[in-house]
Amino acid sequence: MREDCKLRIANCKLKIGEPGASATGVSPQNSRLKSCLTLTIIAICIFQFSIFNLQSLSAVEPPPLTRLTSDGHFKQRPAWSPDGRQLLYTQHRAGKINLVLLNIGDATPPQVITKGDLPEYDAVWSPDGRRLALTHVKQSGTQGNVDVYTAATDGTDLKLIGGDSGKLSHEESAAWSPDGKRIAFTSTSQGNQEIYLVDPDGSNRQRLTNDPAIDAHPAWSPDGKRIAFATNRWGDFEIAVMDADGSNVTRLTDSRGLDDYPAWSPNGRTIAFATHRDGNFEIYTIAPDGTRPINVTQDPALDNFPAWTPDGRLAFVSNRDGGFEVYAVVSGR
Repeated sequence: MREDCKLRIANCKLKIGEPGASATGVSPQNSRLKSCLTLTIIAICIFQFSIFNLQSLSAVEPPPLTRLTSDGHFKQRPAWSPDGRQLLYTQHRAGKINLVLLNIGDATPPQVITKGDLPEYDAVWSPDGRRLALTHVKQSGTQGNVDVYTAATDGTDLKLIGGDSGKLSHEESAAWSPDGKRIAFTSTSQGNQEIYLVDPDGSNRQRLTNDPAIDAHPAWSPDGKRIAFATNRWGDFEIAVMDADGSNVTRLTDSRGLDDYPAWSPNGRTIAFATHRDGNFEIYTIAPDGTRPINVTQDPALDNFPAWTPDGRLAFVSNRDGGFEVYAVVSGR
């Protein structure tokens, strides 16, 4: 408690507790009045102390950042290779949506690894760094067909693992399990967008969620026991978590704005997500039980698509310098 509050309470107690206060002419009414005054001052001090603490929490300085890209084109879903040496991201440029690979720490220009003109986006690395899981749009009649594939890290050797099962459907948002044995993704194959699991060879497809709402953007916990995801089953999009078998769905956020794109930190202690609960897109972090929300970015720009480097640094896409670029926190938090 702040010193001014302590002094005020002590002062008041001293006056109320003066010898003979009630025995030397002070009426019971005045004594009760002074007691009420003391309680009021205590309440005010507790309130001031609480506000002071809340202000201190919200006034956390934004961390220093390093800018990793500089072409100005819109980007989404950055993903680091397990060894931290390469950054993969989706780039929108000249009417095309491509996957781009950037070597970290050297002067090699970013390389487009998408082959052909059909869109590819939202790629993630396998835990051993040998394959990618990605969304590929192929032509189906007069419209695009969105499916999940695996590929070599240079974009070749596309293999379908999550596609239509009957009528045309959309499969996307792949997320590789930490042990490399399963891939989570979303699908509309049964009418509503739900979260599914599949083996990396496309076998053993399993539906995890079953709700009339939209479930999107699954993200594995580092121990592989839980999956965070975004859902609008409570109205606005919120962040939820479930066990890896689809059970025990738990709501983590409760805001009036959109909360989306959860990303679990490598140590498992934090979940980052994008939100516009403050009227502007920012990157927040929370504990895995939904407590301790922190606005990390605190910038008037649009900050979106959080990700983590293998060494535990938060990264995201932002237009704070004009174009949409990938930024990373300089040191781990």
